Amino acid sequence: MSICVDSTSITSNEKDLTEDETQLYDRQIRLWGVEAQRKLRKSNVLLIGLSCVGSEITKNLVLCGLKSLTIIDDKVVNKYNSLSHLFTRQTLGENRGKVSESHIRALNPMVDILTHDWDVEKMIEDNDEKLIQLLKSVDVVCITNYGAETIQKLNVLYRSVNSDEVKFYAVCNWGFYAFSFTDLGKLHQYGVEEMNQKEVELEEPHKKKLKSLEHDKSFVEKTLTYSSFENFLSVKAGKSGIGITKRTNPCVILAHVMFKFYSKHHRYPSPNSRDDDINDLKVLQKAVTEELRVDSSWMSKLDDDKWWEHVYEEISPVSAIVGGVIGQDIIRAISAQDTPIKNVFVFNGIQCTGFIESIGK
Repeated sequence: MSICVDSTSITSNEKDLTEDETQLYDRQIRLWGVEAQRKLRKSNVLLIGLSCVGSEITKNLVLCGLKSLTIIDDKVVNKYNSLSHLFTRQTLGENRGKVSESHIRALNPMVDILTHDWDVEKMIEDNDEKLIQLLKSVDVVCITNYGAETIQKLNVLYRSVNSDEVKFYAVCNWGFYAFSFTDLGKLHQYGVEEMNQKEVELEEPHKKKLKSLEHDKSFVEKTLTYSSFENFLSVKAGKSGIGITKRTNPCVILAHVMFKFYSKHHRYPSPNSRDDDINDLKVLQKAVTEELRVDSSWMSKLDDDKWWEHVYEEISPVSAIVGGVIGQDIIRAISAQDTPIKNVFVFNGIQCTGFIESIGK
């Protein structure tokens, strides 16, 4: 965030913040302003899937000062995710959300934390009223490490019950690689601070006029239109900024391969079936490139790194980086300050690089 306020504006605009909140959030109030902090403090976020990257997103959001965070997770702690999760502390066999609740609450007692061990996939299929009412009551929905079909159905359902205010995030972490999708609705309005230059005349003692440049800051309101996740999935090779081109980061194509794998096995690649999964991933890569109508050579950079050997479970550094990026972007979306991600972010942990791609119309 780049929008700052001075200390005088803090004291004059903090009527909605308690003294304790003002002290606790002092540094970030100075960073992004009182109004942004007010919006955060009134926001309710729903996180579906307390995966490792989900735990990083949780940490960043809870520390920033939300009103509430509701977590839905029906998964249990296993030997793989216990090693990179922030809150489970190797409590093997227990529900991830329930064992994390007290640790999350300890980060910031001012944020209301609620956890459910619901089966979200079944609830979406059944149009469960509890889920629908929850979607209506929250300001942001973030789902992590689910398959494309569940993400798409949830995105459709959330859009249908919140047509005016959509803030939807889908995040997946596959070993050294990660993917996120952002949908902020048909008309997301936000403000950015821009530096303008204008020419002014300076009068010297001898009445000679000189010209100089004066810097002037202004707060500009802008809008962005986002596409649905269904639209993202349907996009094939095409025009830059809408379709997939040879300049599109190949991790976007990798994401399609991983979604196809999940659709086939109802899971992502596992170290327990590594050899079989590697063979299947290679076959699916060929099928996906044909389906997307992209040249197979576009995946050459990832092929050189043998990407299929590095997509197992979640890795702490990758989860931390991606959780930080998405946590910050959710803050941007809530506060309506600065330009949010539009609409895909991919991370390559082998190369240690991240890219924003605009896919779909």
